Amino acid sequence: MQGQYCNQTIELLSCARSGNSSGNGSVSGFFNQSMVLCRNNFETSCHGDGEMKIYSLEILRITESLTISVQNLRLRPLDSIGNSSRIYLMCFARYGAMPLATLHDYSGDLNQSPLVIRFPKVGRWYISILALHLAKEIGGALSNASKVCYSLEVQELECPLGKAGPNCSSERYMLQTVLRKYSTPFESYYLPDGGDVISDAANFHLEPLLSNYSVGGLDTWTYFLLDVPRGAAGGNLHVRLTSDRKMNYEIYARNGGLPSLINWDYYYVNKTSSSGDSVFFVLYNSSDEKVDFYILYVKEGIWNIALRHLNSTGDISDGQTTMSISLERCPKRCSYHGACKSALDTSGLTLYSFCACDRNHGGFDCSIEIVSHQG
Repeated sequence: MQGQYCNQTIELLSCARSGNSSGNGSVSGFFNQSMVLCRNNFETSCHGDGEMKIYSLEILRITESLTISVQNLRLRPLDSIGNSSRIYLMCFARYGAMPLATLHDYSGDLNQSPLVIRFPKVGRWYISILALHLAKEIGGALSNASKVCYSLEVQELECPLGKAGPNCSSERYMLQTVLRKYSTPFESYYLPDGGDVISDAANFHLEPLLSNYSVGGLDTWTYFLLDVPRGAAGGNLHVRLTSDRKMNYEIYARNGGLPSLINWDYYYVNKTSSSGDSVFFVLYNSSDEKVDFYILYVKEGIWNIALRHLNSTGDISDGQTTMSISLERCPKRCSYHGACKSALDTSGLTLYSFCACDRNHGGFDCSIEIVSHQG
């Protein structure tokens, strides 16, 4: 029971893995896609005109798509012969909270087509179904249909380990966490398993990890997943790319789900196009050969860093790019003009960090020189 007055029944959908389906994932062959099928506990749900039913399900893994559909749609009583195709069976979906007709993340009429959510976030989803216009005019008279009945079906499509994106054709890497030695708590690097790691700076070569080009010459995506543990949300995620020539990458970051061109929390395209309007995104001295930015006070959980490699006539092996992803307490080490301090929040579970600058510098990273009276 949930809702404003704890009088709304939430039905938890039952989910089970239903086997694999094959998709044409690459030029060289097929990748098996795993399907998780969720249904309501009762085979059929029925409700009247204007009545809303709410369901919930838990997405446990990175998922490519979530498809919500209804089967066996019919009117009751059974002698109702109204045209069910004219019924509006509105579906509203929302992540982490109950959806309303006026407040939701996704919506659609399930009587017309299934509702498809691309790259849904990991966690609890809520789905509400609202039936409208059940009474039908047949031969000049209204039918006696009082309820609409259906079977709700939700499909989660998952790619095999190490694959992601449309048709599971892109490479996906779960980065391992390497704690920094002699540092404050939660400071760490994120590195690919068995990757070619450059010493001292915890950089790794990017080109051997990139997804291959497709036949159609489309842009390719490569995904890097990393875990920010609970308590580390007071830190800052530092992402750097350095190349020996002009880079041809765009970077998209998202918490809880795979990013895309329309779903992201932060992004970097070039020096003039990035998430610069967010106070939690800071770009440093980036150029055609270098990308350097921070996501401040990064949210805990699984983060997805996606590189969109723009199609070009040159081959990816022509250049050499190094990448570094790290979790740091204070950006730029307070620019060496201050001390990095930490304090627990009121819950005592999250350690937040900040720069205490010297008297001649200011800014969150102590990078701004302050003019004194004498100056």
